[in-house]
Amino acid sequence: MPSVPVGTTTQNPGLQHQQAVYYVKKGLDRLMPELYFWQLGFKITMPRNSGRAIQMFRFNLPGQNTIPAAEGVNPNPVPQSSYPITSIVEQYSDYMDSSALYDETDLNSIGSAAQMVEDLSFRAALSVDSITRAELDSNTAYTVPTIGANLTVADFKANRALMMGSNVRPFGSGDWMAVVHPYVEYDLISDNTAGGFIDALKYTQGTKVLNGEIGKVAGTRIMTSTNVNITGTAPNQLYSAYMFGYQAFAVIPLAGVGPSSVNDPKNQRFKVSVVRPGIGPANPTGEIGTIASYRFVMAAKLTDPQRMRIILCDASLV
Repeated sequence: MPSVPVGTTTQNPGLQHQQAVYYVKKGLDRLMPELYFWQLGFKITMPRNSGRAIQMFRFNLPGQNTIPAAEGVNPNPVPQSSYPITSIVEQYSDYMDSSALYDETDLNSIGSAAQMVEDLSFRAALSVDSITRAELDSNTAYTVPTIGANLTVADFKANRALMMGSNVRPFGSGDWMAVVHPYVEYDLISDNTAGGFIDALKYTQGTKVLNGEIGKVAGTRIMTSTNVNITGTAPNQLYSAYMFGYQAFAVIPLAGVGPSSVNDPKNQRFKVSVVRPGIGPANPTGEIGTIASYRFVMAAKLTDPQRMRIILCDASLV
Protein backbone atom coordinates (compact mmCIF):
# COMPACT_ATOMS: atom_id res chain seq x y z
CA MET A 1 0.00 0.00 0.00
CA PRO A 2 1.48 3.39 -0.93
CA SER A 3 2.47 5.78 1.84
CA VAL A 4 0.01 8.61 2.44
CA PRO A 5 1.37 11.86 3.91
CA VAL A 6 -0.04 13.02 7.26
CA GLY A 7 -1.69 16.40 7.13
CA THR A 8 -0.98 17.61 10.70
CA THR A 9 2.40 17.06 12.39
CA THR A 10 4.49 18.69 15.10
CA GLN A 11 6.34 20.46 12.28
CA ASN A 12 3.25 22.27 11.03
CA PRO A 13 3.94 26.03 11.37
CA GLY A 14 0.27 26.87 11.37
CA LEU A 15 -0.43 25.33 14.80
CA GLN A 16 0.92 28.23 16.83
CA HIS A 17 -1.28 27.57 19.88
CA GLN A 18 0.52 24.35 20.80
CA GLN A 19 2.65 24.50 23.96
CA ALA A 20 6.30 24.66 22.95
CA VAL A 21 7.88 23.11 26.07
CA TYR A 22 7.04 21.06 29.11
CA TYR A 23 7.89 23.04 32.26
CA VAL A 24 9.56 20.95 34.98
CA LYS A 25 8.35 22.47 38.23
CA LYS A 26 11.11 21.19 40.52
CA GLY A 27 14.64 22.51 40.29
CA LEU A 28 17.47 20.06 39.73
CA ASP A 29 19.93 19.05 42.43
CA ARG A 30 22.43 21.69 43.56
CA LEU A 31 25.94 21.34 44.97
CA MET A 32 25.76 21.92 48.74
CA PRO A 33 28.57 21.46 51.28
CA GLU A 34 28.18 19.47 54.47
CA LEU A 35 28.54 21.53 57.64
CA TYR A 36 30.01 20.19 60.90
CA PHE A 37 31.66 22.95 62.94
CA TRP A 38 28.58 23.85 65.04
CA GLN A 39 28.08 20.25 66.21
CA LEU A 40 31.67 19.99 67.49
CA GLY A 41 31.47 22.94 69.87
CA PHE A 42 30.31 22.48 73.45
CA LYS A 43 26.94 24.18 73.79
CA ILE A 44 26.08 26.78 76.41
CA THR A 45 22.52 28.07 75.99
CA MET A 46 22.19 31.69 77.07
CA PRO A 47 18.88 32.50 78.82
CA ARG A 48 16.72 35.26 77.43
CA ASN A 49 16.61 38.67 79.09
CA SER A 50 20.11 38.27 80.49
CA GLY A 51 21.87 40.87 78.37
CA ARG A 52 24.01 40.24 75.28
CA ALA A 53 27.34 39.45 76.94
CA ILE A 54 28.10 36.01 78.31
CA GLN A 55 30.96 35.33 80.70
CA MET A 56 32.52 31.94 81.19
CA PHE A 57 35.59 31.23 83.28
CA ARG A 58 38.26 28.68 84.05
CA PHE A 59 40.09 28.24 87.32
CA ASN A 60 43.86 28.30 87.11
CA LEU A 61 45.49 25.13 88.37
CA PRO A 62 47.54 25.45 91.59
CA GLY A 63 51.19 24.55 91.32
CA GLN A 64 53.00 21.83 93.23
CA ASN A 65 54.30 22.09 96.79
CA THR A 66 57.64 20.39 97.36
CA ILE A 67 58.52 22.06 100.69
CA PRO A 68 58.08 19.96 103.87
CA ALA A 69 55.65 21.45 106.38
CA ALA A 70 57.18 22.77 109.61
CA GLU A 71 56.06 20.89 112.70
CA GLY A 72 53.40 22.74 114.69
CA VAL A 73 53.05 25.52 112.12
CA ASN A 74 50.16 25.86 109.71
CA PRO A 75 51.33 26.64 106.18
CA ASN A 76 50.00 29.64 104.28
CA PRO A 77 46.65 28.97 102.60
CA VAL A 78 46.69 28.22 98.90
CA PRO A 79 45.00 31.07 96.99
CA GLN A 80 42.64 30.34 94.12
CA SER A 81 42.59 32.25 90.86
CA SER A 82 40.60 32.17 87.66
CA TYR A 83 40.29 34.00 84.36
CA PRO A 84 37.16 35.11 82.48
CA ILE A 85 36.21 34.20 78.90
CA THR A 86 33.63 36.53 77.40
CA SER A 87 31.59 36.68 74.24
CA ILE A 88 28.66 38.66 72.85
CA VAL A 89 25.70 37.13 71.05
CA GLU A 90 24.71 38.68 67.73
CA GLN A 91 21.57 38.39 65.64
CA TYR A 92 21.55 37.32 61.99
CA SER A 93 18.57 37.56 59.64
CA ASP A 94 17.53 37.59 55.99
CA TYR A 95 14.38 37.39 53.94
CA MET A 96 12.99 36.87 50.44
CA ASP A 97 9.68 38.08 49.13
CA SER A 98 7.57 38.08 45.98
CA SER A 99 4.88 40.35 44.62
CA ALA A 100 1.22 39.39 44.73
CA LEU A 101 1.10 39.49 40.93
CA TYR A 102 4.05 37.11 40.69
CA ASP A 103 2.31 34.67 43.04
CA GLU A 104 -0.93 34.97 41.06
CA THR A 105 0.67 34.30 37.66
CA ASP A 106 3.57 31.99 38.56
CA LEU A 107 3.53 28.65 36.70
CA ASN A 108 4.88 27.03 39.85
CA SER A 109 2.78 28.77 42.49
CA ILE A 110 3.31 26.15 45.19
CA GLY A 111 6.97 25.48 44.46
CA SER A 112 8.06 29.13 44.55
CA ALA A 113 7.48 29.50 48.29
CA ALA A 114 9.14 26.13 48.86
CA GLN A 115 12.14 27.33 46.85
CA MET A 116 12.43 30.42 49.05
CA VAL A 117 12.48 28.15 52.09
CA GLU A 118 15.14 25.91 50.56
CA ASP A 119 17.35 28.83 49.55
CA LEU A 120 17.10 30.62 52.89
CA SER A 121 17.52 27.35 54.79
CA PHE A 122 20.83 26.75 53.02
CA ARG A 123 21.95 30.37 53.45
CA ALA A 124 21.25 30.29 57.18
CA ALA A 125 22.93 26.90 57.74
CA LEU A 126 26.02 27.95 55.78
CA SER A 127 26.13 31.22 57.74
CA VAL A 128 26.11 29.44 61.11
CA ASP A 129 28.91 27.12 60.02
CA SER A 130 30.96 29.99 58.57
CA ILE A 131 30.50 32.24 61.63
CA THR A 132 31.72 29.39 63.83
CA ARG A 133 34.62 28.58 61.51
CA ALA A 134 35.70 32.25 61.39
CA GLU A 135 36.13 32.18 65.18
CA LEU A 136 38.29 29.06 64.87
CA ASP A 137 40.36 30.59 62.06
CA SER A 138 41.38 33.37 64.44
CA ASN A 139 43.59 30.83 66.25
CA THR A 140 46.78 31.72 64.41
CA ALA A 141 48.96 30.80 67.41
CA TYR A 142 48.24 27.11 66.83
CA THR A 143 48.22 27.04 63.03
CA VAL A 144 50.90 24.63 61.81
CA PRO A 145 52.19 23.20 58.51
CA THR A 146 52.13 19.54 57.55
CA ILE A 147 55.18 17.47 58.39
CA GLY A 148 55.65 16.37 54.78
CA ALA A 149 54.34 17.61 51.47
CA ASN A 150 50.74 16.56 52.20
CA LEU A 151 48.54 15.55 55.14
CA THR A 152 49.39 12.11 56.52
CA VAL A 153 48.79 9.92 59.55
CA ALA A 154 51.97 11.39 61.07
CA ASP A 155 50.38 14.85 61.23
CA PHE A 156 47.55 13.61 63.44
CA LYS A 157 49.89 11.57 65.62
CA ALA A 158 52.22 14.54 66.08
CA ASN A 159 49.50 17.10 66.86
CA ARG A 160 47.74 14.71 69.19
CA ALA A 161 51.03 14.26 71.06
CA LEU A 162 51.62 18.02 71.18
CA MET A 163 48.17 18.64 72.65
CA MET A 164 48.52 15.79 75.12
CA GLY A 165 51.87 17.31 76.11
CA SER A 166 49.87 20.37 77.19
CA ASN A 167 47.43 18.13 79.10
CA VAL A 168 44.68 18.59 76.53
CA ARG A 169 42.28 15.66 76.65
CA PRO A 170 40.11 14.11 73.92
CA PHE A 171 36.33 14.24 73.92
CA GLY A 172 34.35 12.12 76.36
CA SER A 173 34.26 9.27 73.82
CA GLY A 174 38.05 9.08 74.08
CA ASP A 175 38.45 10.42 70.54
CA TRP A 176 39.78 13.61 69.05
CA MET A 177 37.72 15.27 66.30
CA ALA A 178 38.74 16.73 62.95
CA VAL A 179 37.20 18.42 59.91
CA VAL A 180 39.14 18.28 56.64
CA HIS A 181 38.55 19.14 52.99
CA PRO A 182 37.84 16.20 50.61
CA TYR A 183 41.04 16.97 48.66
CA VAL A 184 42.99 16.61 51.89
CA GLU A 185 41.02 13.48 52.80
CA TYR A 186 42.36 11.89 49.61
CA ASP A 187 45.97 12.32 50.77
CA LEU A 188 45.15 10.99 54.22
CA ILE A 189 43.45 7.85 52.92
CA SER A 190 46.27 7.32 50.41
CA ASP A 191 48.78 7.13 53.26
CA ASN A 192 49.42 3.38 53.62
CA THR A 193 51.15 3.60 56.99
CA ALA A 194 50.43 0.49 59.05
CA GLY A 195 47.67 1.15 61.59
CA GLY A 196 46.67 4.29 59.70
CA PHE A 197 43.25 5.28 58.37
CA ILE A 198 40.30 3.14 59.50
CA ASP A 199 37.15 3.44 57.39
CA ALA A 200 33.98 4.09 59.42
CA LEU A 201 32.42 1.01 57.77
CA LYS A 202 35.06 -1.11 59.50
CA TYR A 203 34.41 0.12 63.04
CA THR A 204 33.72 -2.51 65.64
CA GLN A 205 30.05 -3.35 66.11
CA GLY A 206 28.23 -0.93 68.40
CA THR A 207 30.39 2.11 67.61
CA LYS A 208 28.10 5.03 66.80
CA VAL A 209 29.20 6.87 63.68
CA LEU A 210 28.89 10.66 63.91
CA ASN A 211 27.13 12.76 61.28
CA GLY A 212 29.49 13.02 58.33
CA GLU A 213 32.17 10.79 59.83
CA ILE A 214 34.24 8.95 57.23
CA GLY A 215 36.71 7.17 59.49
CA LYS A 216 39.39 7.45 62.13
CA VAL A 217 43.15 7.98 62.19
CA ALA A 218 45.44 8.15 65.23
CA GLY A 219 42.43 8.21 67.56
CA THR A 220 40.91 11.12 65.62
CA ARG A 221 37.46 10.90 64.04
CA ILE A 222 37.45 12.56 60.63
CA MET A 223 34.61 14.51 59.00
CA THR A 224 34.85 16.13 55.57
CA SER A 225 33.48 19.47 54.43
CA THR A 226 34.28 21.88 51.64
CA ASN A 227 33.49 24.79 53.98
CA VAL A 228 37.04 25.07 55.35
CA ASN A 229 39.36 28.05 55.09
CA ILE A 230 41.32 28.06 51.81
CA THR A 231 44.22 30.45 51.35
CA GLY A 232 46.24 31.30 48.26
CA THR A 233 45.35 30.76 44.62
CA ALA A 234 45.52 27.60 42.53
CA PRO A 235 47.78 25.72 42.18
CA ASN A 236 49.28 27.05 45.43
CA GLN A 237 46.23 26.77 47.67
CA LEU A 238 46.41 25.64 51.27
CA TYR A 239 43.43 23.90 52.89
CA SER A 240 42.89 24.16 56.65
CA ALA A 241 42.40 20.87 58.50
CA TYR A 242 40.93 21.39 61.99
CA MET A 243 41.74 19.06 64.90
CA PHE A 244 40.00 19.47 68.26
CA GLY A 245 40.44 18.33 71.83
CA TYR A 246 37.79 18.61 74.56
CA GLN A 247 36.16 22.03 75.06
CA ALA A 248 38.28 23.87 72.51
CA PHE A 249 35.40 26.17 71.61
CA ALA A 250 31.87 26.99 72.67
CA VAL A 251 28.74 27.56 70.62
CA ILE A 252 26.24 29.83 72.34
CA PRO A 253 22.62 29.99 71.17
CA LEU A 254 20.17 32.41 72.78
CA ALA A 255 17.32 30.36 74.26
CA GLY A 256 14.37 30.05 71.90
CA VAL A 257 16.01 31.90 69.00
CA GLY A 258 19.23 29.96 68.53
CA PRO A 259 20.14 28.55 65.11
CA SER A 260 18.88 25.22 63.84
CA SER A 261 21.50 22.46 63.80
CA VAL A 262 21.99 21.49 60.16
CA ASN A 263 24.79 19.16 59.07
CA ASP A 264 23.47 18.18 55.65
CA PRO A 265 21.51 20.98 53.90
CA LYS A 266 20.26 18.50 51.28
CA ASN A 267 18.32 16.52 53.85
CA GLN A 268 17.83 18.94 56.75
CA ARG A 269 16.07 22.27 56.97
CA PHE A 270 16.86 25.39 58.95
CA LYS A 271 13.84 26.99 60.62
CA VAL A 272 12.39 29.44 58.07
CA SER A 273 9.12 31.37 58.55
CA VAL A 274 6.70 31.88 55.64
CA VAL A 275 3.92 34.48 55.76
CA ARG A 276 1.45 35.99 53.30
CA PRO A 277 0.84 39.40 54.88
CA GLY A 278 -2.37 40.44 53.16
CA ILE A 279 -3.75 43.99 53.42
CA GLY A 280 -2.30 46.08 56.26
CA PRO A 281 -0.34 49.24 57.13
CA ALA A 282 2.90 47.78 55.74
CA ASN A 283 1.15 46.39 52.66
CA PRO A 284 -1.78 48.79 52.04
CA THR A 285 -2.60 47.63 48.50
CA GLY A 286 -1.61 43.99 48.97
CA GLU A 287 1.32 44.16 46.56
CA ILE A 288 3.49 41.87 48.70
CA GLY A 289 2.47 38.27 48.14
CA THR A 290 4.79 35.93 50.09
CA ILE A 291 7.58 36.58 52.58
CA ALA A 292 10.06 33.96 53.80
CA SER A 293 12.59 34.82 56.50
CA TYR A 294 14.95 33.52 59.15
CA ARG A 295 16.45 35.08 62.25
CA PHE A 296 18.75 33.58 64.87
CA VAL A 297 20.92 34.80 67.75
CA MET A 298 24.24 33.13 68.58
CA ALA A 299 27.93 33.42 69.31
CA ALA A 300 30.92 31.14 68.87
CA LYS A 301 33.91 31.46 71.16
CA LEU A 302 37.35 29.88 71.14
CA THR A 303 37.78 29.12 74.84
CA ASP A 304 41.33 27.72 74.84
CA PRO A 305 43.52 28.03 71.72
CA GLN A 306 45.91 25.23 72.72
CA ARG A 307 43.06 22.70 72.66
CA MET A 308 42.99 22.69 68.86
CA ARG A 309 45.28 22.75 65.82
CA ILE A 310 44.79 24.11 62.32
CA ILE A 311 47.02 22.16 59.93
CA LEU A 312 47.67 23.93 56.63
CA CYS A 313 47.66 21.33 53.85
CA ASP A 314 48.79 21.38 50.25
CA ALA A 315 46.49 18.92 48.48
CA SER A 316 48.15 16.67 45.89
CA LEU A 317 44.98 16.44 43.76
CA VAL A 318 45.03 20.10 42.73
